[in-house]
Amino acid sequence: MQLTPARAWLAAGPLLALMAAALLLPFGWRSADLLHACLSGGSSGGPSGGDCALHELWADRFYVDAIVRTIALSAGSTALGLMLGLGAALHLVAHPRWEKPVTVLAGLGANFAGVPLALALTLLLGSQGVLTTLARHAGLLQGWDLNSDVGLLLAFTAFQVPLALVLLMAPVRLLDPALAEAAATLGAPPATFWRRVGLPLLAPSLVEAASLLFANAAAAYATPFALAGTASPVLAVRIAAAVSGDIFSQPELATALSLAMALLLLTVIVGGRLLAARLRRSA
Repeated sequence: MQLTPARAWLAAGPLLALMAAALLLPFGWRSADLLHACLSGGSSGGPSGGDCALHELWADRFYVDAIVRTIALSAGSTALGLMLGLGAALHLVAHPRWEKPVTVLAGLGANFAGVPLALALTLLLGSQGVLTTLARHAGLLQGWDLNSDVGLLLAFTAFQVPLALVLLMAPVRLLDPALAEAAATLGAPPATFWRRVGLPLLAPSLVEAASLLFANAAAAYATPFALAGTASPVLAVRIAAAVSGDIFSQPELATALSLAMALLLLTVIVGGRLLAARLRRSA
């Protein structure tokens, strides 16, 4: 039997419906409950938003700081991941004999986030890590802390670079080498070629990759939690802490944080797709 697109959707339909129900129904139920509490609290004549977790979220600097730090870490690791991943992709296209092994390693590295990555970084760069101990004996890294913002940025970048390489290999491979050769023949330096030709052609793919990398970092939970536990200053860990609670759970606050996370991811992903489509139309 030939597998047509219609038959493929029909076969995958039950599983997709189950996944959508498992993901969207609890989130929709909690979100509707939160919005009802906020609307009824604001119109009941009592204290404005007294029962609304959204007001508690924006009034508490602790949670606002988690949102700001999540955006900053995601943006920083995305920029570093794109820069290093694009450089690696260009090098592999120029040296194709390394492409297969490096692509395999990049695929493994893109899935290395979480506890394995946190354990590797702790053994190497933790307070008693091998590299940290050697550096401190040499008088370096005296104030280094893997659990700081710089340490988290390093951890995020560690799984962003291989993912960026996987995402950018195909677009870079589609660049016509004849364009670079023609530019070199005409005497144009490489920097001019990339500024006027290479980067404009790659811009849509870079925007799409950036949106996916940002979302990947913003939703990261296992790596920062494995490094710093519930003290990790990122939004995903704050959501989990509000659900489970070190002392008591706060499901309404967890729902408010989840709404902020969903809005952030939706804005970045949809905005990236729209911007990439506009760049492709104008190219």
